[in-house]
Amino acid sequence: MNIIEININGNAIKADAGQTILEVCRQNDIEILTMCHMDGISDVGACRLCLVQIEGSNKLMPACTTKVMPNMAITTTNERIKKYQKITTELLHAERNHTCAVCVANGHCELQDMTAKLEITHIRYPHLFPDCDMDTSHPWYIMDHNRCIMCTRCVRVCKEVEGAHNWDVMGRGHEVRIISDYHTPWGESETCTSCGKCLHACPVGAIWPKAISQGQLVKNPGMINDLVEKRKMNL
Repeated sequence: MNIIEININGNAIKADAGQTILEVCRQNDIEILTMCHMDGISDVGACRLCLVQIEGSNKLMPACTTKVMPNMAITTTNERIKKYQKITTELLHAERNHTCAVCVANGHCELQDMTAKLEITHIRYPHLFPDCDMDTSHPWYIMDHNRCIMCTRCVRVCKEVEGAHNWDVMGRGHEVRIISDYHTPWGESETCTSCGKCLHACPVGAIWPKAISQGQLVKNPGMINDLVEKRKMNL
């Protein structure tokens, strides 16, 4: 293990050269906001909420995919970072059709929590109000594209943890969608194992069981990492 020294928010910290900035910050109880990150699956830097400032760079970098380097000086929070985090969160609200009051994840939603943490009281951007489908073909679960924020956590957990490769991404821009089995109805999928891991990975109310209604959705995303760690112990 190659131990290096870096500086985070003015404090000298020792880290493994192979770690990401997010990993080091989490180990040292330094808060980094995230949405597409989830313990137990790979990072893709999709949400751009974990942005940090690195001395010598004029760009803000995603902490989840940026590896630490010797003598790196990192700032995890300042007015510039907060500005972009607010913009990103507001755009997530504006892009799809999020109506918290009637959502199954109301009170148990990471997007809701992020909005409150950033003290966002209103959305400054025009809502797109896209015509999004709901896939109710699965006997137990529903995929509601109105609430999806394209974090791709469901895609990654299905591929990397369950090994089913049911979920994928189709389209670009505001037409991008999560699809099942080469864009067939979820209930007709030949790869889905109905394990429910995608439900627990989803940070919002886009995937939910048919047996619940408004505000009743409670998830356990931590079980994904617990499963991954237990598998490692048995190797």
